[in-house]
Amino acid sequence: MGATPISATQLHVCLYLANTLASLFDVHRVRGRVLKRGEFPFYPDVQQEIDKLSFNGVLKIESVDFGAKGQMTPHLGLGPKGLEIYRLLLNGSPDASRLARLFRELVAASFGKFLFANSAIGPIDANYGSNLVLEGEVVDFSEWTDENKNMEVARYLLNRLKDMRPQADRDGIRLYCDYLDKALALAA
Repeated sequence: MGATPISATQLHVCLYLANTLASLFDVHRVRGRVLKRGEFPFYPDVQQEIDKLSFNGVLKIESVDFGAKGQMTPHLGLGPKGLEIYRLLLNGSPDASRLARLFRELVAASFGKFLFANSAIGPIDANYGSNLVLEGEVVDFSEWTDENKNMEVARYLLNRLKDMRPQADRDGIRLYCDYLDKALALAA
């Protein structure tokens, strides 16, 4: 969000992918509840926090897209308070540094690809797209700890390329985002 404004929808997709791919960076997943709502993952509890942060000046609304039926999608960036908090967190916590690196890699891996062109990952994502998760159902992320299909796909891709690329953590994010990008292109 510090590099470029990101829509609330894209932010939920980033949070979702960060949760499913967190172990690539040895980051503990946030126990969150994701709502299966159409083509985009949605975190009801996180959205309330995003709204609070926006109104408190931690995040700033850069622009707003107006959709059908009066639907609005804000594009958010870090406000001055947000930049200050970000710097304090990075300087005071190794966990926050790993988490920031995960998000930087995630955004870099999907920049110019599906996240900004078509972030509707729902139908093709290995976890979210599962027929076992019903539309409108809220799923606690801890339920995917042992059966995280996204990590299975990422690890499969990594194992196939392990000899060619030593940066396994970066490659896992990039390879999975490339997979999503190609899958979305084929689905379109």
